[in-house]
Amino acid sequence: MSKEVESDRNCQDVEVNELFKKGLEYNVLFNNPACPGSVCSPPKSALEYWEISEKDAVVLRRLLSTSPSLRKLCVWNMPFSAFKIAFEDLEECSSLEELHLRAIECGEQDFGVKLCGVFSNLSLLDLHCGNVETAAASNIATYLRGNKKLKEFSLWYSCGGDEGAAALIEALKLNDTLKRFTLAQVKLSSETMIAFAELLTVNSTLECVDIFDACFVEDDETAASLEKYCNAGVFKRFRIVWTEKLLPLLTRLVREKACWPELSVSVTASVNRDVLREFFDAVASDTSVTMLHFYPSDDAFDELADGIASVVKRTTTLKRVQNLMFVKTGNEYQLVKVLDALKENRSVTSFDMFVDVLTPGVATSLSELLAVNDVLNEVAVCQYWGITADILGTILRGLRKNYVVTKLMVSWDPDDDVEGVPEMEELLKRNVHLHEKAAEFVRAGGDAESDAEGADALKKVRTSANLVERVRGLTGKTSEAARELIQAAVSRLSG
Repeated sequence: MSKEVESDRNCQDVEVNELFKKGLEYNVLFNNPACPGSVCSPPKSALEYWEISEKDAVVLRRLLSTSPSLRKLCVWNMPFSAFKIAFEDLEECSSLEELHLRAIECGEQDFGVKLCGVFSNLSLLDLHCGNVETAAASNIATYLRGNKKLKEFSLWYSCGGDEGAAALIEALKLNDTLKRFTLAQVKLSSETMIAFAELLTVNSTLECVDIFDACFVEDDETAASLEKYCNAGVFKRFRIVWTEKLLPLLTRLVREKACWPELSVSVTASVNRDVLREFFDAVASDTSVTMLHFYPSDDAFDELADGIASVVKRTTTLKRVQNLMFVKTGNEYQLVKVLDALKENRSVTSFDMFVDVLTPGVATSLSELLAVNDVLNEVAVCQYWGITADILGTILRGLRKNYVVTKLMVSWDPDDDVEGVPEMEELLKRNVHLHEKAAEFVRAGGDAESDAEGADALKKVRTSANLVERVRGLTGKTSEAARELIQAAVSRLSG
């Protein structure tokens, strides 16, 4: 081998190694100790990049061709030209199982690429691109029709409209291996929504068709058309946004335990009050719904807040409440009502409902909630950029007594110069650390003598759902098995 060739190979190896190391440093999606099972990865088997340029793409292609252990790859931003350099006609990298491409910038170009080679071995493909026209959608349909390994597929921002969606639906009718299909942030007709429902009567392998983040042009016949599928079990596998016109149908499905457990609802202040009340009553009595999400289609109104509060007081199984309908200035009592109801709740672990600016009343109610609640892990009540020291001081009185909240949004990027902001950040870090210590204590089967810090942490966060997820991440076990491990560890401390 000539010196020139050897020097060039060594230079290429250095470039690959540098890009590999860079992929280990950025860890928004991967390498999260609390991540759910399929996302967690052993060190060095998952790489993540904020951005890949054309120059980086040349090296990434070599990396993919030479890495025998790479299982998961995420790129948050890359131009279409870089995508083609890295992936087009790439046959190698049979080890790659998951590919997340979060933003492919195509400009005016259509995403005209045949998904073959490396794409044929994937079990998960998450594709975000704004220029998937009809021809590109047909290419994706061909990929889905012939693929026998893919389990999850997501397509964001464009799909070629109703014509492209129709091609995808026809392909999915012939696919007998895909488990989850997601189509998000696209605008489609109600006929396409109904076609997806029909698809689920044909394809029994699909466990979920998720189009809740797609915008549909609804007509007066939509509810009647969808109602035909009630007895086919379709809605247990179909995630959509339920509009006011569909609310009576959704209420019926909830009472029959015949719908997807994560409910997304879009209503306005003009909604029929009796229909809304019946819906909330059905959710409050149900034991299978795990999430209640309200689309930001209008500002919050009294009956909405009353309904959410009534659900929170009565439910024993709901895990997440996400109300994205903003509370208008002067109506902060709506949020206070829900926060007060959460004091009695033992199941909700994540809560979002926003006011423009925190008032003393909201701060007091939130503080009282934090002082008594040992279940909530995430709370978001305000996205305004500023917060005052007196308001934050009120909130801190409750947060100091709370060990399970790990995410708290009371301001958007608050200034560290405001008195109390550094303490709030330290308290949240304390709580994260407690979860880490407790999870390791459970995993190791520790005892109070050998690990007093871990034992104390477990006592403080034993009721936390976040602890369950962390134990899952460390052990690879199911949620139920993780809970059993936690209970066994708690019993050892009690005995």
